[in-house]
Amino acid sequence: MTSSLGNFSTLPHQVAAALRAEIDRGAWPEWLPGERPLTESLRVSRKTLRKALAQLQHEGVIVAKQGLGHRVVTPSARPKMPAANVSVGLLTPESIENLRPYTALWVDELRALLFESGIRLAIFSGHRFFNAKPESALRQLVRQNLQSAWVLAHTNHPIQRWFHEQRIPSVIAGSCHLGQEIPSVDKDNFACCRHAAGALLRAGHTRLAYLTRQSQRAGDIESESGFIDGVKRSTNHVPDPIIARHDGTVAGVNRALARLFKSAVPPTGILVANPVYYLSAITFLAQRGLRVPQDISLVSRDDDSFLGYLSPEPARYTLNAKVHAKRIFTPLKSLLRGEPVANPVHRIEPTFISGASIASPGGNALRGAL
Repeated sequence: MTSSLGNFSTLPHQVAAALRAEIDRGAWPEWLPGERPLTESLRVSRKTLRKALAQLQHEGVIVAKQGLGHRVVTPSARPKMPAANVSVGLLTPESIENLRPYTALWVDELRALLFESGIRLAIFSGHRFFNAKPESALRQLVRQNLQSAWVLAHTNHPIQRWFHEQRIPSVIAGSCHLGQEIPSVDKDNFACCRHAAGALLRAGHTRLAYLTRQSQRAGDIESESGFIDGVKRSTNHVPDPIIARHDGTVAGVNRALARLFKSAVPPTGILVANPVYYLSAITFLAQRGLRVPQDISLVSRDDDSFLGYLSPEPARYTLNAKVHAKRIFTPLKSLLRGEPVANPVHRIEPTFISGASIASPGGNALRGAL
């Protein structure tokens, strides 16, 4: 058996879809093959396969029989599933596997919540929807893919403006630009970046920088404002923070950091937006003999699972993916029912993990390494 696993869902969901297709075409009229031949034919782990089998059991497609395996339920005996005419579209710039791991986590949780309510989640991606003039591409997307509502992730101002002007039921998974009356759910980026500035100031740092991608996303704008506000709240009259922007590539991050450390008074404390850029930053510093936190203190604005494996553990701000998905699901339910959204601007307070990447500035070591 060959498998055709698409790009628009997590691997267990893809495996379940492949198995369901084989069952529907009559490949296994009574019993599924054992786990070993299935994992070998699908080229997936046993853990992934078991998650897919659990989903098919939940749908009533198969029944687990102790000691015997998985029996296929005939279509006429399966429980009736909710009508498939309610579908929510998720719009992202890239396919899920190319976005941050955390994004895949909350998307998977949202998919489960929608499924329990009999609602399908359809995922659409492409950079053509995220350029400066996306109107034509968005119009074609919406016409060809009728959805009851949309979730807009990692969006820019033009996308938000278009969905707002077309009055299409939508929820922004992120922050909303001013003037766009679309319900939004995001981490409180302003508060966490203000807190990060305070944490670095309390450790004794007076020269701070914020490393961020060139962006016009509302959440990034809020982050920058929060960091600046946190520095200005200092009673010690420290200099304004440096905003170091890059193009999102490793080379771009390196160039931005190189400019920072060519300064006569380089920063000793840096807040980094996005965990992958945190990896680029610590690599840049290590190549120049700079240690974290002895020479440079680093804070990550966001969290992802891989950060917990770094040493020293990064100071960072984390959200629970299940909570995040539930917060998005709540306004979606209201929109699908045709009801007004009670809390259109929802900000989730993140949890600060202090880690071990902040320490008092080590000026002598820093100057000797540059």
